[in-house]
Amino acid sequence: MIGDVETAVGAALPTVLDLIEALGKLQKPVHFHLHDGHPLSTFSPFGVSDHLSFLLEMPLGFEYRGRRSVPLMFGRAGLHQITKKALKAIGRERVSFTLEIHPTVGRLPLGDAAALFNHWIDKTNAERMNQWLAVMSENHAALLEALTVKA
Repeated sequence: MIGDVETAVGAALPTVLDLIEALGKLQKPVHFHLHDGHPLSTFSPFGVSDHLSFLLEMPLGFEYRGRRSVPLMFGRAGLHQITKKALKAIGRERVSFTLEIHPTVGRLPLGDAAALFNHWIDKTNAERMNQWLAVMSENHAALLEALTVKA
């Protein structure tokens, strides 16, 4: 059934781009909450299959087309297409964006910020937050790139 799932996931971007085009015709301000997703995702601690980073792939417990992962609905390229379409259809003066990515799994060492947590016995939560902030920062950089790269 993974082929059917991929077909459904592949239909998302064209549908979103059509919706953005229709919204642009209203000539009203529009705010986008940007995140990626995939119906197979179990990443979210909140039990939803979206609110994911644009920079992930969906791991599979089996091989499909020679790989053990599949792209998410949009990915970096989809983020670029969505922002370009929004800027063109709605207008830079009437569109805004927020990244809405849920906390991620994993920990990232605190690096040069470690001294701020010397008084903590257990740095697990600080390292988890550092991981989430790193994911948000990487997605923010991807969004800025999407907003500045010429179509």
